[in-house]
Amino acid sequence: MTEQNAKKIHLMECAEKLFAENGYAETSIREIARLASVNSAMISYYFGSKEKLVIAILDYRTANLDEVMRTTQTEHSSSMERISAILEFYIDKVFEQRYFYKLLFQLQSSEAQATLMEHFNTLRNRNHYLLKSIFEAGSAAGEFAPDIDVAMVASTLTGTINYIVFNQGYYREVSDLRKMPEKKFTEVLKARAKKHLQKLIAAMTS
Repeated sequence: MTEQNAKKIHLMECAEKLFAENGYAETSIREIARLASVNSAMISYYFGSKEKLVIAILDYRTANLDEVMRTTQTEHSSSMERISAILEFYIDKVFEQRYFYKLLFQLQSSEAQATLMEHFNTLRNRNHYLLKSIFEAGSAAGEFAPDIDVAMVASTLTGTINYIVFNQGYYREVSDLRKMPEKKFTEVLKARAKKHLQKLIAAMTS
């Protein structure tokens, strides 16, 4: 990694954290610069504007998605195995990159700029059609029901994962795991989420 790329990634990660915690509209370039310990001019130099900074974050966090999809297609013979592998990958990513997925949720629920939403929707639609192709192949092979509503299945899965990740205090409380160390608790909750969602997707596609 070059020094320039390292600086850009540092800026994006600082911005991502503030956007997630305070909101896109409420976060200023000056606040991002302060957290990153740089001059505001550096952010303008690398990204040009706050909007382009968010677009850069979206591209950075989704850069390896196509590779994951290709690997999934070659390493797994059945459509259910491919969907399961993608689901596990997504769960891991949401747990690891909570700030990014909280930012995505905010973009969807706020009146973000049109160009920003257009870019976000392009990425989301790409994911939708990739999933759709796998479900269609599974239906043709008799693995899945022929009338799967891909948009609703994806919404159910992503909504459930997001709720689990962003409400970990609740799961600590109801599972009586308040004293469990953070790292261990994350492993336990992630395993529970994967097991539950595998059962859920099997039920939704049968």
